[in-house]
Amino acid sequence: MKSSSIVQKPDFVTSFQKPVNTEIKHIGGHWYLYERHNKYDSKKKRSVKVSGKCLGSITENGLVPSKSRTQAPTEASLSDIVETGAVCFFYSRTQTMRQRLQKHFPDSWKEIYTIVLIRTIYDVHFRRLELHYENSILSYLYPGFCFNPPVIKGFLTELGKHRNEISAFMKESLSGSDGRFILFDGHRLITASQTMDNAEPGYDSKCRYKPQINLIYIYTLGKETGFPAYYKQYIGSTPDVTAFQDILREAEIKSDNATVITDKGFASEDGFDLLTGSGLKYIMPLKRGNSYVKGKVPSSPAEYDDLFSYHGRAVQAKKFTQTGFNVYLFFDSLLFEDEISDLAGRTEKSNAVIDLKRKKEEKRRSQKKGRLSDAELSELVPLTVKDVLSDKAEMGTITIQTNRTDLNSEQVYIIWKQRQNIEQYFKTYDDTMDCEASYMRNNNAEEAWLFLNHLSSTIGIQAIEEIAGIGESKNISLKDLIQTLRKIKAGKINGTWQIPPVKRSVSKLCSTIGFDATAFNLPIPEKESKAEMP
Repeated sequence: MKSSSIVQKPDFVTSFQKPVNTEIKHIGGHWYLYERHNKYDSKKKRSVKVSGKCLGSITENGLVPSKSRTQAPTEASLSDIVETGAVCFFYSRTQTMRQRLQKHFPDSWKEIYTIVLIRTIYDVHFRRLELHYENSILSYLYPGFCFNPPVIKGFLTELGKHRNEISAFMKESLSGSDGRFILFDGHRLITASQTMDNAEPGYDSKCRYKPQINLIYIYTLGKETGFPAYYKQYIGSTPDVTAFQDILREAEIKSDNATVITDKGFASEDGFDLLTGSGLKYIMPLKRGNSYVKGKVPSSPAEYDDLFSYHGRAVQAKKFTQTGFNVYLFFDSLLFEDEISDLAGRTEKSNAVIDLKRKKEEKRRSQKKGRLSDAELSELVPLTVKDVLSDKAEMGTITIQTNRTDLNSEQVYIIWKQRQNIEQYFKTYDDTMDCEASYMRNNNAEEAWLFLNHLSSTIGIQAIEEIAGIGESKNISLKDLIQTLRKIKAGKINGTWQIPPVKRSVSKLCSTIGFDATAFNLPIPEKESKAEMP
C-alpha cells in the first residue's frame, strides 16, 4: 500500500472537484474519496484530522459511489452534514446586532459575528474555534475564515485597538435609555497574564486575592426587560465608586434622565456625594444598623405605613422623610423566613458544639485531666432564643435611600428588586458562558476578549429572557436550549439544504419556544469564497 502523498495523481484525480470535508486516498492502486472531519485531541491540546467512511472510488468517469451509498443521491452522499439548529435560532434573533456590527466594523463584522456565535453555541475557548467552525453551518454562511491560533492572536490584538468603535457600538444600546433606570455594578475578573497593565492583585467578594481587572458594567432596565449595555475595564485596584463617574462620562448618560440603581458599596458619604454631585437620581440600599432606622424598626405590623404583595408574599414599608430624599424600611416576610431558618440552623450547630465541648471537659475532669478553667467551663452555656435575637431587630428588613421622591414605597421596592437582572447577567457571564478568567497577554487582546464576551453573553441573556417570557424558566435553561438545538443537523441534497426529521424531545422543545426545527432560512452564498481575517 502506497500513500497518496508520494504517488503522482493522474489528471482525472487532480481535476476532481473534492467536496468540503472530504479527502482523497490512494489505496491498492486505486483512488478513493473518504469523509474527513476534525476532532479535538485532549492529549495533544489541538484538533486532529479524523477519516470517516469511504464515499466511493474516483475513476476517469467520475465518482463511483460505494455500494452502501448507491441508494442515496450522489450529491447528498458527498455533502457535509453540519450543525444548523442553534445557528438558525440565534441568527434569527440577532439581526440588530449584525446591522450594528456592520455599521461600526465594516471590514471585520463577519469575523466578529462568526466568532461570537461559535463562542455562544459551542465553546468560548479560542483554540477550538477552527474545529467548531468546520463542523457548523457557519462555515457555509461565512466561508473561508482561518481560526488557527496565530491568526486569532493577531485578530484579537487588532480588534482591541478599536475601543472607540466598541464604545460607539455599545452607546447605541443606551441611546433609548432616557427616562429609564440604569443598573451599575463592578465585577472582578481573574487574569493569569503577567504582562497585563490593568491586572493588579485585589480582594473581591469571592475572597480571591489574585491579579484581576475591575470590569464595570452599565445595565439598562426598561419596563419589563433589561439587558447589558456598556462596559469598561479598569485597573484591578480601582474601587467601583471611583470608576463610576468616568464610565458615566464616557457612555454619555444624561444625568437628568437616568436613575441609577446601585448596591450597598455606594452607601458611604463619598458615594452619595458622587451621585448628588453628578446630578443623578438614585435608588440605593443601605447597610443594616444605619442611623436612619436604627432603633426605629416597628415591633408590630400595625406600625408600618404601607402593605403590598410582591411575587405572592407580603411586604411592609415605613417611610422616613429626609431633606431632599426619602429612606424606606421594608419588611419582607420571605426574607425573614429565610434568615430566621438560617439563624436557627446556625444556632443548633453552635449549641451542639458547645454541648460536645462541655461533655468532653466533664469526662476529662472525671479522670482528673481537665484542660479548661472553671471560668471557661462556665461559659459553655447553650444560646437561648433571647440571646440569638437580641441584636437581630432588623432581621428580614431592607433599607433603601432614594432622591426619587415622586415614587411610592411599592415602586421603589419593585425597581430595586430588578437588580437581580444584573446578578443573573454576571452568573451567566461567569458560569454559563465560562468567562470568569482571562488568559489574554496584553491590554488590546483583553479588550477584544471583553467585547466578544459582551456580545456572546448578551445573546445568552436575550435567550434567557425569551424563555422566561413564555414561563419556562424552571424547565429550560440556556444550556438545555443550546445543547438541544445543536442536535439539529442539515445536509445539502441536490443543491438544496435540507434538515431531516428530528427527535421527539428536540421537536417538543422547539415547539415550546416557537422555533421551526425543520425550516432552513439562512442566506447561504451560492459560491463559497475564501476570506482572510485581518
